[in-house]
Amino acid sequence: MEYWKDEAEPIKAFLALFEAAGNDPELSEGLKKVNQLIWFDYTESGPNCSFYMDSRGGELKSGPGKPAENPDLVMSLSADDAHRSWSNKLNPVMAITRRKIRVKGSATGLLKLAPKLNKVAAIYVKVLKELGWEDKIIK
Repeated sequence: MEYWKDEAEPIKAFLALFEAAGNDPELSEGLKKVNQLIWFDYTESGPNCSFYMDSRGGELKSGPGKPAENPDLVMSLSADDAHRSWSNKLNPVMAITRRKIRVKGSATGLLKLAPKLNKVAAIYVKVLKELGWEDKIIK
């Protein structure tokens, strides 16, 4: 991995990102409208490198690992490409067409949030700073 020392680091960062995004009214509403259980599968970067986000039923929940239920959507990519994506340095639509991101299920709802990636990236930078990982911020 280019950005991470082990498989636990990206999950810690991405879960903190989703928690912070859930506290932003605009992003929270957008995520709730996705209304899916999504598994972000980064296991090519390590067997325990994944997390889920559940926005069904008007609530936002996330946690490490694969969800207990079958996900509606699986986004498979490396933890480094996920870091680039959350940093708004990897266009998700282009990454899907180039197979850097592999999708199982309908990503339509999630892709509707693509215009908000600048806001997500700003929150992600703040999260990385709070974690003391300024060296991971992509300029």
